[in-house]
Amino acid sequence: MSGLQLLPCRFNVDELVKQLAAAEQLWNDFDLRTNHPQSPHRELDDIFVRYNARENFPQHIHPDEVHAARTTFNGPHDAVWWSAAQELPAVKPIVFELMRNVEGERLGMVLITRIPAGQTCYSHTDNGWHAGHYDKFAVQLASAPGQSFHVEEESLEALPGECYWFDNSRPHHVLNLTAHARITMIVCIRNRFTGVRV
Repeated sequence: MSGLQLLPCRFNVDELVKQLAAAEQLWNDFDLRTNHPQSPHRELDDIFVRYNARENFPQHIHPDEVHAARTTFNGPHDAVWWSAAQELPAVKPIVFELMRNVEGERLGMVLITRIPAGQTCYSHTDNGWHAGHYDKFAVQLASAPGQSFHVEEESLEALPGECYWFDNSRPHHVLNLTAHARITMIVCIRNRFTGVRV
């Protein structure tokens, strides 16, 4: 069964791209995924728009306790909108339209991620409660020819506004061998087909 599928829906992302350009301070405000030197996301920039409430992650933590804190934070929770959602009001209309398209019943994380020119999201699989509880969809916000998303042997060069589903339990990676940043909004949705891929 395919682990990567382009969906038959398209979104107008122009306003969100403009809002991102005016809100550079949001990038890496919370660097949970990117701050470890061995993280597959170490070359990326993130904006958390929705996830476990930020106050549930300890502000002051001993280095030996970081792994346990991450595991707990990524465990069962009801996702909430973060303050970035107020500065990026174009996010919610896209997310809610996507929810309607896939008959979503529960919304989890909404994450905007940027791969700078010439950088890579290295091969990895997603695990833990959140990764297993939701299906993962990606709305392409900015891209250029030569940037590609890979799940095992499958690949896709998504255009701005296109949306795709991918099986994050399989090895996946992203290449940006271009002179342009690649920006994607990842939306995690549990829908009535949960257990049966879209």
